[in-house]
Amino acid sequence: MKFYLTPLLLLAIIFSSSLNLTYAQTPTSGTTIEEIQKIREVIQQKVKDKLQEINQTQAINPKKAYVGVIAEINDNILKINAKDKVYDFTISDDATFVSLKLNKIKITDLKVGQNVLVLSLAKDDLVYAKKVILVDPATLENKKNVSVGKLADISTTTSVLILIPINNKNRELQIKVDSKTDIITRDNKKLKFSDLKKGQKITCIYTNGQNSTYPALQIITLD
Repeated sequence: MKFYLTPLLLLAIIFSSSLNLTYAQTPTSGTTIEEIQKIREVIQQKVKDKLQEINQTQAINPKKAYVGVIAEINDNILKINAKDKVYDFTISDDATFVSLKLNKIKITDLKVGQNVLVLSLAKDDLVYAKKVILVDPATLENKKNVSVGKLADISTTTSVLILIPINNKNRELQIKVDSKTDIITRDNKKLKFSDLKKGQKITCIYTNGQNSTYPALQIITLD
């Protein structure tokens, strides 16, 4: 259960924890308006600092997807090369690993040089690999695109999704779903098109299309 502190409650806590300070500066009959104002400013700054501390504690970076080649892997470290960049991940304790045929595999089945799609989550200054999927490099080359975003709209009559990418909220991707589209959860459970919901966060792997509509190869729900 999460508890949220209102500014009034925060103010009460700060007053009680800073009793010595406030008591020493309690206005008397000889206290000037300037001195009272300074006391107020000290209290306001304490409230602001406390709110900032709470917001930083609760902040969690969004999920992202990366496609690249495994450069290093062991029990808790994964490095991939992607477009002349190296990305480092800490392998999550509950991470899952998936083969080309979308079957669950072990981490020991992953080797340096294999092409993978990594679903990650950044938290506490670390980037965790939550799911690692083996992919075919032949189908990736100039054909596949990967986008993580939220579903803004779903057309049940045309099987078209409107996806807003997290890294470009001003863009709308029209994603076409057909019988060949593989729709799964983060845990590799099969889903139907009707299971997708507006506002849901997904990773979508799609190919270049025509008329601004992109055929979806795979959709992975993230929440």
